[in-house]
This record gives sequence, structure tokens and C-alpha cells, in this order.
Amino acid sequence: MAQDLCFWNDFELKKPPLVTIEVENTGFAKNVFVAINKFLQQMGGQDFDETAALIGRLMTRRKNSFRNMPGFRAICKLNSALCRLLRLDLCRDLEQFRGSLPDVYVEDTEGALPTKSSFEFILVRLLAFYYLHKRIAECCLSAASYFTKLLRSNFFMDFTTLLIAAIAKIKKLSADQATQSAQLYNKLRQHRNSFPEVKNHKFLPDNQELPENLEPMKSLKSEAKEEKPQSVLLKPKEVVTRVQKSKSDVGMVIARKETSKPSFNEAALATVEDAQRFIARETKARKQNPLPEDCFTGKISKHEWLAAQKLFHQKLSKDPAKALSLFRKFVVSKIK
Repeated sequence: MAQDLCFWNDFELKKPPLVTIEVENTGFAKNVFVAINKFLQQMGGQDFDETAALIGRLMTRRKNSFRNMPGFRAICKLNSALCRLLRLDLCRDLEQFRGSLPDVYVEDTEGALPTKSSFEFILVRLLAFYYLHKRIAECCLSAASYFTKLLRSNFFMDFTTLLIAAIAKIKKLSADQATQSAQLYNKLRQHRNSFPEVKNHKFLPDNQELPENLEPMKSLKSEAKEEKPQSVLLKPKEVVTRVQKSKSDVGMVIARKETSKPSFNEAALATVEDAQRFIARETKARKQNPLPEDCFTGKISKHEWLAAQKLFHQKLSKDPAKALSLFRKFVVSKIK
């Protein structure tokens, strides 16, 4: 069973000999030729090869410093898928098969067509091309989600930005090529039984079968269109309120008594002894927590209070009247 699933991924798959057989009707071959020719014209760009080469160079540049990062391992897997896609060389096989088709396409006209085995080989190569691009898309998403987180933390800003840009470009180009290959496969698959078959030379074993059709990969634009923006407006909830009748009796008015704070009297500092008692009382009150209501110097900072006491005691021995006057002015200016 595993061999059946990996049949398209077998790069050592032997190509059947390109043999042409005379048939009676070659009219359907025109549709095959037109589909293959259109696909080859669409695959003519070099942007995919240049971007794939850029990713390979970026991987080689940081293979030592980033080797243990999960996102960098996804880059290595992406590079391996790109290398396998390069080895596949689908365009060469399509050109060879297109060259074996007849030059004139007229219904009910005899002509030489390649065998069914050669046509099935082309279909298998289209399957390999399609599933490799799906693998590339998976690796791109895995690597981009990891390196976007590193970009938010400004980790190797220049390198990470360039790498994410290359991953985004290869993802877009890969999705386009996968869609084109799926469309070509769906067009060619319906003509499988129209090609002549050689009984003794079958390409597909009996236990293997090709899928009926392939689903085109969704591009970034189609995914953005399908995602409908959610409405950010919230509908306000209906609030049902009950109308209450106002009452005439609203209670009794209570008068609050105002508490009077003790006021400072300058006459309390009439003499030097009064000043000394005031200093002792205030110093004791300032040490309490919380401060009592009769502490008048609570708003004075500690260093100012100590400086006022020091100045008072220095002037007291020389000029008691001046010491008392300076201390009284200091206290009055700070309290009132």
C-alpha cells in the first residue's frame, strides 16, 4: 500500500519507450496538444528558479548558526523539495510527448498517436509536480510562522526579513504552478482511454490507479477573499427598566457637628521657659504615631525642627531675647 502512495514520488521511475501506433480517430489529440502547449507557455518565467536559488544560498549562509532551529529545518526541507522539483524536469517530458502528437487534427482521420503507457507516464509526472508543490507550500508555512516570531524580537533583522520575503514569493509562485498543473491534469485525465494500449506493455500495475481529478491550490488572494471580516460593532442589549414612583418621605436631615481643632496661641511663647517647655512637649508629641491633635509642629520637617532647636540653644547663652524672638517667628511662620 505504501508503494502505491509513493508511486508518483519515485524518481527512478522507468520511462516507457515512446512508440506511436496508427489509430482511426485523432481528433481528440488537438485538445491534448493545446492544453500542453498552454501549460508550457505559462511555465516560461524564471522568477521561480531565481527565488529557489536565493533560498538555497540563504540556507547555506546560516546552516551553522541556525542548524538547531526548528524553523531552519523547515527551510532545509523546503530546499530539498525545490531540488527534487528541479530534478523532475516536467517541461522536458511534456515537450517530448507533444512532439510525438500528429501535426494535423481532423476527426475520423487516421494518424499515429503515442501509446497509453506514455500518456500515463505524463500523468504520473504531473502528479509528482503537483504534490511537490504542496510539500513546498507546507514547508513555507512552517518556516514563515517560526521566522515571523523571530522578526518580532529583532533577531537577525536583515536576514530574517529577506528570508521571509523569499518564502512568501516562492509560496505564491508555487501555488500558481500547482494550480496550472492541476488544471492540466484534469484536462488530460479524461483522454486517458482514448490513446492506444499495448496489452503486453502496461505502465501502471493492476493495483494502482490514477486519481480522477486534482484540486487547484488556493492562492493568497483567494484565501483573503473567502475570509469574511467579522463585524466589530456590537449591538447594545435591550435593558428593561421599571418605573418607580417617587416617595414624598425622603428621611430626616441630620446636622453634623463640626469638630474644632485646637489653635496655636503666640502668647504661649512669652518667656524662654515657655519656649523650652514647648520644645519638650512638641518633641515628645512628634514621636507618637499617629500624631495627637494638640501637636502643632507636625507639618514641620524633621531637619527643620532640629535646626530650629539648635539655633535656639546657641543664641540662648549669648542673647536670650533674640533666641526667643527667632524661635517664635519660626514657629509662627510654619504653623500659620
